This record gives sequence, C-alpha cells and structure tokens, in this order.
Amino acid sequence: MTAWLDGEFVATTALPKARRDVASPFETMGASGGELPLWEHHLARLAEAARRLGVSLQPTPRWRGVATELLLQNGHGDDVLRLCLLRAAGGDHVVFETRARGPVGRVLLVPTVVERATELPPGDLKAFPRTFYDAVRQQAQDAGADDGLVVGGDGDVLETAIANLWLRLDGTWITPPLDGRVLPGIARGLLLERARAAGVPVAEARCSLGDLHRAQALAVSNAVHGPRPAQLLDGPAAAVEIVDTELGALWRAATTG
Repeated sequence: MTAWLDGEFVATTALPKARRDVASPFETMGASGGELPLWEHHLARLAEAARRLGVSLQPTPRWRGVATELLLQNGHGDDVLRLCLLRAAGGDHVVFETRARGPVGRVLLVPTVVERATELPPGDLKAFPRTFYDAVRQQAQDAGADDGLVVGGDGDVLETAIANLWLRLDGTWITPPLDGRVLPGIARGLLLERARAAGVPVAEARCSLGDLHRAQALAVSNAVHGPRPAQLLDGPAAAVEIVDTELGALWRAATTG
C-alpha cells in the first residue's frame, strides 16, 4: 500500500511514528470515484485544529489532486482518505493514507465507562493519540456491539467513538450540543444546516441514557458514512426507514447537490 509523505509517494511502512506526547490533527474523508466532495469542509476543520494546537498548515492546490491519485492507485476510489499533520520525533509531516470504507448498515451501540486522560486532546478536536476512543470502541466490541457511547461524568450521552449521535424524540431529531466534549462533525453540521433549511425539526440538546431508551429512532453520523440507523445492544430494532427517509434524504441532498 502507498501513502503520500511531504510531497512524495512512499510505502506505508516508511511512514514515521507519531509522537504520543503531542496531538496530531487529522481528517478522515469519504471518497466517491476518487473525488472528495467534502474536501473544503475537512480542510477548514483541520485548519482550526492546527491553529489551536500550534501546528503549521500550508495546503497547496496540488493536495486535492494527490488525494485522488492516491485513492485510485490504492484501489480505494470509493473508500476513505486520511489527511494527517503528523508530529513525529524528527519533526512535523503531512501524510495522506487510504483505507477501505468498512461495513455499512445499522450500528449496535452500548454505553461505555472509560476515563479520559487529561493529557489527551479534548473531545472537540479530531487528533491523535486516539487511545480514549480506541478504548471506548474496544469495550463496546468486547460486549458484542459495533461502537461505544461516550458518557460524560455528569451522565450526559455525548457521541460514539467514531460518530456523532442522533435521537428522534417526539418527532424532533436531537443531537448533543458542542460543549467542548463533542466533535463538531462534518456530517453533523451539514445535517443540521439542511434540516433547518428544509423545516425538518432538529435541536441541539443534552441527552441522557433515559432519552436513548425512549427515543423513536437512533442514528449515528460521520463524514465517511453519513447518517446510519443505530440501536442499543439491548434495545428495539433500528428504525431504518425513518433514518433513511429523514436524515438520509438530507445527507444525499447535502452531498450530491
């Protein structure tokens, strides 16, 4: 497999290792036919993360073409690209990597209990190291679920290890607010924007485990998969049709014009 490192195509085995004592911001993008429809959204979020972390970001017009070339070269034209400002022992690097998209369909969720180390990046930054979220997902998978729910110390349900969370309560789609503990997801932002423009009831509000159990539908969203129906491991079956006809329709409108 090939990656792109500081202007050159290299084997992925040649990539430097990230430092664990500093944060390396990154973006994970879904591709279609080698194209990255949400490229500008991802670059804007990466720029904000780099600013907060004091990392230099100097994108060039060539980057987007390189991303397409790498996706196609690796046979991942409809899969995933990761752009990382990698902070390694020898200095900072720009790295592009690709991977398969992974399974689609409904997502099984389970609440997790994992303590976030204070030295890790905050929840509103997409950055390595990801040890907290890795532990959340591993704990969920050990329990037989696909992804884990991050639960705050105050009992608020915040997000999952890899996605934002949505609950349909009394006809309104609710997603936890951006209070510094939740990633401002690209898909989350687009869905809120499209819903408000279309008059679809949405709200940003605190959520509890009780809310999850009484919700008419659950969904998770990220920029790779868009919105996907979800269900609790011990809960009723996912409301696939509701998620697809409501959130799914908004996502298709946002990503296909």
